[in-house]
Amino acid sequence: MFHPTSPESRTAAWPDHGGSGCSTVSGEDVLFPTPLFGRSTDPNACDGDEELVPTPAHPWEGPLLVACAAVTLVMAAVLARAVWAGTGSWTCVAAALAVVPAVCWAVRGLVYARRRAESVKISPTQFPEAYRMVVSLAADMGLSRPPEAYVRLGGGRCGTDASGHGRHRYLVLSDDLFDADGRLRDPEALAFLITHQLGHVVAGHTGFWRRMATIGADLVPGLGSALSRAMEYTADDHAYARFPEGAHAVRILAGGAHLYTRVNMGEMADRARTDRGCSLLLYHLLTRRPSNTRRMAALRDRTRRGRVFL
Repeated sequence: MFHPTSPESRTAAWPDHGGSGCSTVSGEDVLFPTPLFGRSTDPNACDGDEELVPTPAHPWEGPLLVACAAVTLVMAAVLARAVWAGTGSWTCVAAALAVVPAVCWAVRGLVYARRRAESVKISPTQFPEAYRMVVSLAADMGLSRPPEAYVRLGGGRCGTDASGHGRHRYLVLSDDLFDADGRLRDPEALAFLITHQLGHVVAGHTGFWRRMATIGADLVPGLGSALSRAMEYTADDHAYARFPEGAHAVRILAGGAHLYTRVNMGEMADRARTDRGCSLLLYHLLTRRPSNTRRMAALRDRTRRGRVFL
């Protein structure tokens, strides 16, 4: 049975071999019955700023954020100059510069609307164990208002996502993380995955203006994806700091909800050091998420930060 404990009292265990790593829960009232560390979980409290809690950001996140913002400003200046050269109207320049934020706002709103309209919202009466977990972990991480959480059906990935629209922040959990009766397959792993996504929220990764400040970098191969990888490592640091015993959750990303117990984390982590090749290096430079091998290596060796580039 899984109970929350303070980070100081936990000891991290690294499973070198595939094992169940699962906990079972026999009742609905035993998982996160009270707020962690006595913090408020009032859902009506106002969450004024995403970056309420100082975050242990990956060393590359800050420099890459500055570089991405600089590229976006340069692209905005180039666009403004081109429109001015073609029209000579400041009104047209302002309209052109406003198009991208308007489209991005609309897309984020539609994605959020689709989630609200089509997905099952986690609540005290729907997936109550997961609901108490989200509320307690959000309070533990300094969020005065827990994000909404939804269960996504299908999708092919067993991971979780975090996003936002306006002042709303929300998490999306895969249905593969629950069994046929709606119970949690692996509470410790789910706590790790939820804390990872909450790490994105408290670090400001889901904010609209942060997205707008870096959107131009996505047009530069390797730049925007490098920042995304650094942010993933930052979120992993949040999760490991609070639930090191749930680090085996990354096996779910590699083996899926049904086969992850057969994944040998130590063997996969070793491949981050031994696997070589030009195509593999190019893949690591272009993917927006750290590969499973590199992510496992970073979680195993906490004396070194995750590899963003080489």
